[in-house]
Amino acid sequence: MSDINHNNQISDDKRFYAGFGRRIIAGIIDGIIITLIAGFAAYYLGLTEGWRMLIMMIRHEEVRTMDGILVTSALPGQVATFLLVTVIVIPWLYYAILESSKNQATLGKMAARAVVTDLHGNQITFARASLRHFSKFISIITCFAGIFAIAYTRHSQGFHDIIAACLVYYRPEKIE
Repeated sequence: MSDINHNNQISDDKRFYAGFGRRIIAGIIDGIIITLIAGFAAYYLGLTEGWRMLIMMIRHEEVRTMDGILVTSALPGQVATFLLVTVIVIPWLYYAILESSKNQATLGKMAARAVVTDLHGNQITFARASLRHFSKFISIITCFAGIFAIAYTRHSQGFHDIIAACLVYYRPEKIE
C-alpha cells in the first residue's frame, strides 16, 4: 500500500520530518552539485574572466584585464556578472525548479529521501520554492540561527521553511 494519495500528498500516518542531520547531508550533496554546475556554466558562458579577476581581488593584487589594462572600479562588471550567475541565478533555479518538480526534491534531498511540501503535504509551486530559497539568506545572516532552528523546532523547520510555509519530510520509500 502506497502512502501517496492521488494528489501526490503524503498521508498523515506516514509523515516523518527530515531532521537536521539528513538535511545537512542533502545540503552538502547539493552544494557539490551546484559548484560543478556553476563551474561548467561559467566556462561555457565565458565568465572565467570574472573568476580570474575575483581571485586577484581576493589576493589584494592589482586587477587587470586579459589585455593588461588596470581595472580601477571596486566591483568590475565581469566579477559582478560572474557572481550574479554562479551565486544567485544558478542556485535559485536549481532549488526552485527541482523542489517544485514532481519529485519535490533536489538531487541531495533525493539522496537523503527528503521531500519539500507545503503545510498540507502538497507539491509546492515554483514561486513558493523561490521564496523558500531566497529566505535561506535570512536563515544564514542570522548567524545560521535559521538553519540551527531545524534541530529545535517541532516540525524541523528552519526560518526559510517557516517564511515559505513549507515542511520537509523524510520519505522512507524510494523517490521516483
